[in-house]
Amino acid sequence: MLPLRRQPSQVLPWLDIHSLRFRLTAGVVLASALTIGSVTAWLNWQLQQSLLASQQIAVTDLSQQFREDVTLYDTTMPTQAAVQKAIDQRAMGDTAIWVRTADEAMWAQSETLRMGSWQAAGITEFVQTLPPQPRVELVTVGDRSLALCVSTFDMAGQDLGALYVIKDVTQARQTYLAMMRHLVVISGSAVVVLAILIAVYVGRSLRPLKSLSQQVAGVTAEALDVTQLQLDQAPTEVTELALALDHTLECLAQSWTQQRRLLGDVSHELRTPLTLVQGYLQSTLRRCQTLTTDQRDGLETAAAEADRTIQILNDLLVLTRARMGHLQIGAAPIDVKPVLLAAVMQVDPAGDRIEADIQAAPLWVRGDANALQQVFVKLLENALNYSPPGTPVIVRAGRQADQAVVQVCDQGRGIPLAEQTAIFQPFYRVDVDRSRATGGTGLGLAIVHTLLTQMHGRIQVQSVPAVGSTFTVQLPLTQGE
Repeated sequence: MLPLRRQPSQVLPWLDIHSLRFRLTAGVVLASALTIGSVTAWLNWQLQQSLLASQQIAVTDLSQQFREDVTLYDTTMPTQAAVQKAIDQRAMGDTAIWVRTADEAMWAQSETLRMGSWQAAGITEFVQTLPPQPRVELVTVGDRSLALCVSTFDMAGQDLGALYVIKDVTQARQTYLAMMRHLVVISGSAVVVLAILIAVYVGRSLRPLKSLSQQVAGVTAEALDVTQLQLDQAPTEVTELALALDHTLECLAQSWTQQRRLLGDVSHELRTPLTLVQGYLQSTLRRCQTLTTDQRDGLETAAAEADRTIQILNDLLVLTRARMGHLQIGAAPIDVKPVLLAAVMQVDPAGDRIEADIQAAPLWVRGDANALQQVFVKLLENALNYSPPGTPVIVRAGRQADQAVVQVCDQGRGIPLAEQTAIFQPFYRVDVDRSRATGGTGLGLAIVHTLLTQMHGRIQVQSVPAVGSTFTVQLPLTQGE
């Protein structure tokens, strides 16, 4: 029995996780996704560092400019007034500046801290709790992002407290986040597009291998010696594989030819002496009247076995000649009805087992009368051998369109669905033990299929286990004589 083979998906073959196409595509796409993801993460980090550095530099520069303004105004007005004027000049809608003394008292501040939007966002409350330790950083208050610079503030060597500069960078951060979202979308889209392109490219690259697989799968025993694998613009590795397979097929063809020739020679050489032995046994049984009962039984058994062996050899010769192209089949117009009735009489001389129902006559087909009768005989013998005793076998003949149709129906054990296509192979037997009991060799249906193929006909089987089987023969109709 052949081992079971995994069948690929017919709906979405590219989703077959065991296929080379899927593995190559998945591997390359995964590597590309990791590369693009790494680049995206690096760009994200770079942009984040750039945003942080730029805002820190901005508030640091603003703090320095504020000090310069205070130094300039301090020559013409009191220090506190100079500080307040510098705050009013430098503070904008998104910037707040204030100075807090060493005892945490607010010495000067911008109007920004009194804005309703800043108070509602909790920024004003937040800045009141900031410690005076010098630092430059980005902080988050609610949904707002702030750049903060805290430094000591002194004038003329006098420590006035701590200078606080804060700038609302929420818009810049939102812009940065939008850029990140766009970057992620672009990266994801790039991965998807790249996956599609890679899948298409891998599929095209594997076409020669798929073509090679299909050609090898279509090789039959009869076509071994004429099979030549054809590949166009295939990669070097696939071409080398094709050459190796060609060599293997050539060796198989030689072995198959030698096997068929040996089988034909052996069958032919054995048939002649067996025919002589059979004739001698039949002559002895007819002419010798002094045989005891045991002797006659023994000779009758020997004659029957010789006849059976000759029939097997004849079947082997037919198969061998057909596969070697040496089988000669006539192509004369013949009427199916007399051939079928002759086969029925040959198989069932008593006429108590086979019921014939010929619905249309004449049915002219083109072929060989002896070969066609052999087809019907083997189908009828097969039906009788595998039917329970006393059950009838029904034979129908009729016309369907341009075909002559003959059906042989039995009420036997039936044939499992999985084996219905294999029964026409030589030596194949569904039930080995029962075939031995009925004398079956597994050649009958193979002979039927071979002879019908030579006459441009075909045979089909419909069977239900424990119910029975129906073998249908179809032959093209032709003009009668």
